[in-house]
Amino acid sequence: MLLWTLVGVGAERPRLNASDVVFMYVPRSATLYDAYSGTVVGWAGRARTKNQQDIQWFRQRVEEAQKRGLRYCGSVDFVVDFAGFIEFLPESFAEAICRDLDGNPITVPWLWDHKHKGHPAYWFCTNNPDYRAYLRDQVERACIAPIDGLHIDDWRGTAACSAWFGGCFCRYCMEGFRNWLKRNFSQEQLQAMGIDNVDEFDLRAFLKSKGVTAEDWRKRRPQLPFGELFQRFQTEQTLGVVREVFEYAEQLRGKPLLRSVNSSASSPEALTVAPLVDFFCGEMGHHASTAQVPVEPAFVFRLVEGLGKRQSATAAGHDWAWIAANEKPGLVRTWIAQAYAFGSTFMVPHRQWCYTQEKGTHWWEGKTEDFAFVYRFVRENANLLDGYRSLANLALVYTNANFNEIRSAAIELLKANVPFAILVAEPSLGVSVTKAELNAYEVLLTEKQPLPSDFVKQVPPKVKITQWDGVGKLPEAFRHQVVVKGSDKVRVSLRYKPSDPKAPIVCHLLNQDYDVQADEVRPIDVTVSISRSLLSKAMKGVPKRVVVRTPKHPPQQVSVSLDKDALTFSVPNLGLWAIVEISAQ
Repeated sequence: MLLWTLVGVGAERPRLNASDVVFMYVPRSATLYDAYSGTVVGWAGRARTKNQQDIQWFRQRVEEAQKRGLRYCGSVDFVVDFAGFIEFLPESFAEAICRDLDGNPITVPWLWDHKHKGHPAYWFCTNNPDYRAYLRDQVERACIAPIDGLHIDDWRGTAACSAWFGGCFCRYCMEGFRNWLKRNFSQEQLQAMGIDNVDEFDLRAFLKSKGVTAEDWRKRRPQLPFGELFQRFQTEQTLGVVREVFEYAEQLRGKPLLRSVNSSASSPEALTVAPLVDFFCGEMGHHASTAQVPVEPAFVFRLVEGLGKRQSATAAGHDWAWIAANEKPGLVRTWIAQAYAFGSTFMVPHRQWCYTQEKGTHWWEGKTEDFAFVYRFVRENANLLDGYRSLANLALVYTNANFNEIRSAAIELLKANVPFAILVAEPSLGVSVTKAELNAYEVLLTEKQPLPSDFVKQVPPKVKITQWDGVGKLPEAFRHQVVVKGSDKVRVSLRYKPSDPKAPIVCHLLNQDYDVQADEVRPIDVTVSISRSLLSKAMKGVPKRVVVRTPKHPPQQVSVSLDKDALTFSVPNLGLWAIVEISAQ
């Protein structure tokens, strides 16, 4: 590709580290970077215009972060910067509005309370050449300063409008779909679909002739003619735009940039962008209103690890609205600890976007004293986070077709504290699992849909492939590799460093016995036993030394009980989170 000729052949991709402390936005004061031991600004905008004053303002923001040692990621908005596009093309912006089957304009639902010069927040089409020109303009304004990375907000663009809100039937989408059909299907296949002359085919006219209404398409698109094909087209188009945006930015900067998108990474659709990004950086549902610590994010963190990626998470707008209404920073601390314990990160909650249908957009300001100590704890223990991955003898094998089943299995395993990894066997996600990686496991757990034949051929004979049938049907040896006594509210994440066999094994203990009234976890005395056969997978020698590290307290070496089957240690008065270091030294 031309880009890599420009920026350097073989240039290594940048990455987000497990110990990185990410600011979602630029904080109100640069002193907060220091207070939180920040290392990355993840979603940090661009110059407002190309006027010299705005350029200087943006460069100062970038340089202010970089001089404190942070990597700065500019950002591009695919959907929410409707006001900027209206200013960009004030006479003709309406031609780029996403349209439903009846030709009506589509607006961004969560921006119902936003207007610009009397106009609502239109959803503009990423297939429109004028809107793509505006995206390039955003890239240029982001790259006007020496940024280290680029983030794309609402990266699904028109594909999301199509999936959720019945768009887009503008002339560029209709022309694009026609050309896509020509490229991907033979004349015989097209005729079987009911298309006699593809050069004259117009999906909008075809659907209208069949009596399909805009509401039908919104609610039942997958069941209607061309519904799934049209969504495939929109997704492929969007991925092409994402690729162009990243490559244009890297061409302008002359180097690989740290790439991210706003994605929960929690569905097959959300994962399609994985081959184009270095990490996911976005909102994930945390079920704040239940006042319980959710397990679903831990599944996502384990899944993106299987992709060789990392999630820099924050909660969803409705979660933050609940936190704002009830002022429960202690619940947020459990979210932060869980993300880091499972190999991902959680963005600093210094200023959070909140959303409810009743109040629309509003904001919550996290207090430094409620959170900074947790992030400092992360940075103090970077050597026990960076380079680590899940330690397990069994793995779930992920494909898009088995997503829901694998998700359910993972959640059951997480709740039971059964160590497992996730291997990705989905060709579209750009991951290739090697025989050596497969050889590290004793059992691969699959679901009903068959695995790709290329993956199965790689599996060594000694590795057993079996269909998941619940924790209770697992061999007893796997079910009891980690045993926690004292509470059923402790979640365990066992991790090791494949690149360094001398590195300690790390056992993260998460106290998830959250008391909503006190807004704290209840301290717990726990005893943990870990199978020696599992430890031996990652450790040479006999495990002898166990050191417990917790926020706000000095490290403490604890006594160890060792028999032929297990290593056992106790942690009294476990609070929010303990990083337990297990070594043979």
